[in-house]
Amino acid sequence: MTERIIRRAQENDLPHIARINAEVFLGDRDHPESAKGWSDCWFRAFPLYQYFVAEEDEVVVGYAGWQAHGGFHRAEPVIELDQIGICKSAQGKGIGQELMRSNMRALVDWTKESNDRIESHVSFVVWVYAFNFNAINAYAQVFGEGIQGSRTQFGNRAEVMLRSRFPVIRPVRNDH
Repeated sequence: MTERIIRRAQENDLPHIARINAEVFLGDRDHPESAKGWSDCWFRAFPLYQYFVAEEDEVVVGYAGWQAHGGFHRAEPVIELDQIGICKSAQGKGIGQELMRSNMRALVDWTKESNDRIESHVSFVVWVYAFNFNAINAYAQVFGEGIQGSRTQFGNRAEVMLRSRFPVIRPVRNDH
């Protein structure tokens, strides 16, 4: 039986994150040093950027990077899934969805602990190329509100945004 653990990334996970990035993403494909520099940079941007990893039998097989938008004390916090990578040998096992769902719960908890101004919810978003139907379908399983917007920002490729909101229940304030 395979043991799977989802946890917050640590500095010693960065070479594994870079390895997976160079394996699955076109931008750094076959350029592990570039992928290492990129992941090192984002890791040091904590808490603005937060990495999580998935391990199977003590081997890192996937990661997700999340970026907080607009400050840490927003009334309506927004956290974007910037990148998720699953090594090719581990794809198709549901690791990506488990990683995203687990991360969202951990990030809601982190946001509630660090932000006393949340009015009602924490929003999670992901941007996907509009014609990447496989990715849209996979993300729609986790970002339950479906497509909520579109843009053409990087180059000429249209993107769509999927969103999911998690309610945050706060005790009623007694300011008397």
